Amino acid sequence: MGVAVAMAMPTPDTNVADAMNRVLEAEREAAVAIAAAEAEAEAALNAARELRRKSLETARQRASRVHVRAQSRLAAALSRLGAQASAASTDRAALESLAQQAIDNIARRLTSVDHDAD
Repeated sequence: MGVAVAMAMPTPDTNVADAMNRVLEAEREAAVAIAAAEAEAEAALNAARELRRKSLETARQRASRVHVRAQSRLAAALSRLGAQASAASTDRAALESLAQQAIDNIARRLTSVDHDAD
């Protein structure tokens, strides 16, 4: 019975060993929790980086499409302006030709001997 009593009664060394074991177990649990938190944080950072990369790529594609559309519109506008300028030059040339013909007719009439002949 003496042996059974000795096992039931913890000694100071047993108390210290149990306390140290509890501290070590708590440290292991904390280390596991810290590692899990670090892995979770790393995964969150990687997900954020991937989202940023996709967002930047989408923004670049949109900007490129806007740029292409703007270039196309600008080219069309410049083409229309060129056509209008060309038409205006043609109209001006036609008007100048008509004016010259009118001046020539008037000059011929004024310089002819018989004003009523034409």
